[in-house]
Amino acid sequence: MQTDRNEELRKAAAAASLEKRKQQMRRQKRRRRKRLRAFILLGLILVLIMIAIIACSVHARNSRDEKPQDAAAPAEQTEENDADAEAASENIVIGLKGSSVQKVLVGDPYIENGAFAIDRRSGAIPESDIVIKGKVDTSKPGEYKVTYKAKNDGDSAAAERTVQVLSEEDFGDKASNVPVMMYHWVYTADDVPEDLDGNWILDTTLEEHLAFLQENDFYYPGWKELRAWVDDEISLPATCTVLTFDDGKEAFLKYGIPVLEKYNIPATSFMIGWEKNDGAEKIREYASPLIDFESHTYAMHQKVDPLVDGHKGIMAAMSKDEIKADLTKAAELTGTNDAMAYPYGDYTEDMLDAVREQGIACAFTVEYDRVRKGMDPVKLPRVRVLGDESFQIWKDSVY
Repeated sequence: MQTDRNEELRKAAAAASLEKRKQQMRRQKRRRRKRLRAFILLGLILVLIMIAIIACSVHARNSRDEKPQDAAAPAEQTEENDADAEAASENIVIGLKGSSVQKVLVGDPYIENGAFAIDRRSGAIPESDIVIKGKVDTSKPGEYKVTYKAKNDGDSAAAERTVQVLSEEDFGDKASNVPVMMYHWVYTADDVPEDLDGNWILDTTLEEHLAFLQENDFYYPGWKELRAWVDDEISLPATCTVLTFDDGKEAFLKYGIPVLEKYNIPATSFMIGWEKNDGAEKIREYASPLIDFESHTYAMHQKVDPLVDGHKGIMAAMSKDEIKADLTKAAELTGTNDAMAYPYGDYTEDMLDAVREQGIACAFTVEYDRVRKGMDPVKLPRVRVLGDESFQIWKDSVY
């Protein structure tokens, strides 16, 4: 009996000892888990502290880096900022010849239409002085940028053209003819001229024309572009036209230009250059990025009495060298030599030879017709616009 009792006590003591060890092990596991959690929490805190330190360091470094750049900006602007500053020049006006978005059929050569620039203080800046940058690859469809920069007497201005090289499908229908529209003078309901005739067009009528062109997405080729098309070197979109206004009369400059600017449509003013027409002063005063001033000759827009061989103007009494001297003076006045309109639409063989030798791309008569491929580029027709004709007649002539 005593032996059995001792055995039970021994087993009880062993069980108690085992339970005690289990409890100790559980306490040790809890302590280890607590220490592990503490280590993890401490690690997270250290990581967050390191991230904060790194962020502060980066911010401080960026702040240090930005300060010198800001200080240097007036002396060395980026190209983008520089272009913005130049475009805002008050003294120099720069504009593009032709559409600001030029459309080129893939595979056709790229024709650089160029730009024009006018210093309001001194007059036209020669086209040869305008710096052109940009490359256009017409071998595959894509979009390119060409920039133009003009500088004069400490001021400068810049402009940019987008050139779209389009596939046959995207280019769409091609022009079979181009209406070059011949306007003259503009008046308003508050300023009606005493000699009102078909050469005058009401500003609201002109606005109706321009609204139609804008709504129908007309394309406006530049003069070099038109010449290349006449020579069958390129294609042009089917819906295209060129707007021209003859004489450079103040009535157009004062009332017509604001309407063109409202609809952002480019046009050419064929300017009579000589002092009696105040050509130089008008070019400076009415400079606009949408108005390309081209030659209506310098001083040949005057009649002679008696007429010479039935011709209307003084040009018929001038030698070829005298004509070339006049054309040269007109080109110096306008800063460009891309296009001209014959005074009264009249010309002689000497006049035609002089125009060719001067390298003028397109010269216009007053013959009524649309421009077509293969025509003589120094005897191109135009579509005359009369202010008293109906909108439908005008629409049929341009569309």
